[in-house]
Amino acid sequence: MKEQLDKYFAGTLADTEKLTLFRQMEEDAALKDEMADMQNIMALSRMMDRDGDDLLVTTKIKELEQRANKRRMFRLSIAVLKYAVAATLLFCTWFLSEKYTLDKHKSEMIRIEAPQGQRVYLTLADGTEAWLSSRTKLNIPHQFNDKERVIELDGEGFFAVKKDAKRPFIVKTKQYNVQVLGTQFNVFAYSESTDFETDLLEGSVYVYHKNNEADGLYMKPDEKVFLKGGELLKTTSNFKQSKYLKNGIFTFEDKPFGELLTRLELWYDVKLKVSRPEIRKYVFSGKFRQSDDIANILQAIQEVGKFNFRMITENEIEIY
Repeated sequence: MKEQLDKYFAGTLADTEKLTLFRQMEEDAALKDEMADMQNIMALSRMMDRDGDDLLVTTKIKELEQRANKRRMFRLSIAVLKYAVAATLLFCTWFLSEKYTLDKHKSEMIRIEAPQGQRVYLTLADGTEAWLSSRTKLNIPHQFNDKERVIELDGEGFFAVKKDAKRPFIVKTKQYNVQVLGTQFNVFAYSESTDFETDLLEGSVYVYHKNNEADGLYMKPDEKVFLKGGELLKTTSNFKQSKYLKNGIFTFEDKPFGELLTRLELWYDVKLKVSRPEIRKYVFSGKFRQSDDIANILQAIQEVGKFNFRMITENEIEIY
C-alpha cells in the first residue's frame, strides 16, 4: 500500500486506483493516518521553500527528527524533513503537539494552507491566536508593522485577537474586510463561494466592503453579519463551536441540508450533485469531526435523513 501512497502524491495514481485506495482507508485506520501525515508534510513543504531558511533548518532539523521518530508519524528521509522543518514557525493541530510563534522579516509573507479534512492552529507574532478550517489559505507577514496588523484570508478562520489599541487587526477577504482591536470572531469567506459570514463572540467588529470603508456594519457580541443578494445584513448569531475549536467537532442545529452540503463541498473539495431539489430543504442537527471521511459524514446524516448517495469519482458524489 506504500507504493500506492507514493504514486498518489506523485500524481501518477489512476482514478480507479484512487477509489480503491480511499475504500481501503475507510477500513484501515493506520493507512488513513499515514495518508493524513503525508498530506501535512506536503502542505508544509510547499509553503516553506524559500531562501534564508537554511539556518533555521540546520538548528531545528535534529529536534524534528527526534519528534518524528518518537511519534512514528513520518517515514521520511532527512532531505524531505529539511523542507518540513522550516514550518516550525507555526503550530499545526494535525502535525506537532507544539506551538511556535511566527517572527521573521517584516517585508515577507507566509502562506499557510490547511489540508483537506484538517485544521490548523497557530499563534501570530503579536500573540493573536487563529484556528483555520479545512482548505483555508492564510497570508500573514513575518512581523506586523507599527500602524496595523493585516492578514489575508481565503476560507474560514476563528480569531482570538490580542488587544492593541494603537494597531487595528484587519482580516482581508475576497470582498469584505473585518477590522477589530481585540476580540474573538469567526469569518467564513472562501473565494470559490459567494457566501460571506462573520460571527462575533466578544468585543466589537466593523465589517466593510474592501473598496469602500464607509460602507459597513458595526457588530456587537452574539451578532452575525452575512451577505444576501449583494447586501450585508445583520442578525443574531448562534455560533456554538467551542468543541470544534478544541478538537475539530463541528456542531450544527436545525441547519438546512443545502447549507451543510455547501460547507462540505468547500471543506473536502468535492462536488455534491443533488438529483432531487427537495433534499436541500431537509433540516438536520448533529455533529461530526472535520477529520472524518466525507463518505462517513454523509452516511451518518443518512441514518436520520431520507436520501441515498453514491461515489461517482474521487471528487464527485451523487445524492438522491
